[in-house]
Amino acid sequence: MMSTNFPFKHLSEEVQFGYSSEASAHLNVELFSPADRIKWEQRQTEHRKEEFLISRSALAAALNPLPLSAVYYHGNQPKHEAGHISVSHTKSGAIAAFSATVEVGIDIEGVRPQIGRIAQKFIRADEEKYFTSIGTTHAQQLLWGLKESLFKLFGTGNVDFKKHLHITSLLPEIEGELWSGTAWIYATNELHQQPIQCMVQGYFDGSHYYCLATHRKAMIPFNTQNLQLRQWTPKDAHWLFRLNNDPEVVKYTGDSGFSSEAKALELIQTYPNYQRDGYGRWMVTDHASDTPLGWCGLKKNPWGVDLGFRFFREHWGKGIATKAARAALALGEIFEANPIIGRTLSSNTASSRVLEKVGMVQYDTLPFEEFVGHYAISEPIGANWNEEKVLLYKLPN
Repeated sequence: MMSTNFPFKHLSEEVQFGYSSEASAHLNVELFSPADRIKWEQRQTEHRKEEFLISRSALAAALNPLPLSAVYYHGNQPKHEAGHISVSHTKSGAIAAFSATVEVGIDIEGVRPQIGRIAQKFIRADEEKYFTSIGTTHAQQLLWGLKESLFKLFGTGNVDFKKHLHITSLLPEIEGELWSGTAWIYATNELHQQPIQCMVQGYFDGSHYYCLATHRKAMIPFNTQNLQLRQWTPKDAHWLFRLNNDPEVVKYTGDSGFSSEAKALELIQTYPNYQRDGYGRWMVTDHASDTPLGWCGLKKNPWGVDLGFRFFREHWGKGIATKAARAALALGEIFEANPIIGRTLSSNTASSRVLEKVGMVQYDTLPFEEFVGHYAISEPIGANWNEEKVLLYKLPN
């Protein structure tokens, strides 16, 4: 029995894991919750009872120092009074996951050479692109394991792996070994009454695939000065498409806009920030009418947390960007996002004024080419800013 963090790149501070290939010598039925004692007693053979002991050994390691006695069930889904748990096992052992902050689903799968025979039953047409990007064998195994983990996270209800579970992005972190991406569960039940976005991660150790799905509850909309900041939803695709297709709006951003509303929807469906970091860019609406005004929010980068904003041209000059930026900074304190940095081009005086109005002070000026190299960002599409300076702002100490 061992407690481990597995080499998943994301959420390592929020999810604990335990792995066991045999029942712990320190584990006995007296440590189980009443519900688990019943389940153990219902096992008809010694082999089945041993499997249960191994799974609870892994769970004890993931929970440590929390007790196994606090395990209970919602339907067939195991729960814990201190947070969310999930368990999976194969012939070689069991893995368990625990988190106090995010819902979890865990799955362990041995290599299945014949999985291609049933691939059409659980792989959607738009998920076949992963055959090319990460290889057919890895893709089929990962899609199965990740959907198993999504199913365990979801808990109860009728779930069709092909219809209701959608892996919207899957990228390699370490080629042939580690992957992460986004997914949606379209099925609903009493605990999840709307489709939910999840983060998914996969790890291959040469003989087994370990798959993790996590879901962080959506941020409660933040109301301030007649504005509301909330997370993007698929219904916002129309507004984001329209916003980014105004050349004046994206003039200083380097973005080329969306080629279609479907591309705007794809951005929302694959946007990892809410699930990975807890925060991101937020839709800004008029609180009274719910009219979308634009977006404002925070983006986590290796060099800091970027404060950004973008609004429909008809709402410029009304102080909306300043109000929204103040709200984003307040949310940044709640999420402990730091250091928060504002950046703008020297010719974009309107954005500079917003950053100064919310209390940020300029601390550096860099030639654009130097900024791109130092901060490892992509060159803007279709823009020539080599004569520009990048102004960097931060909150005073």
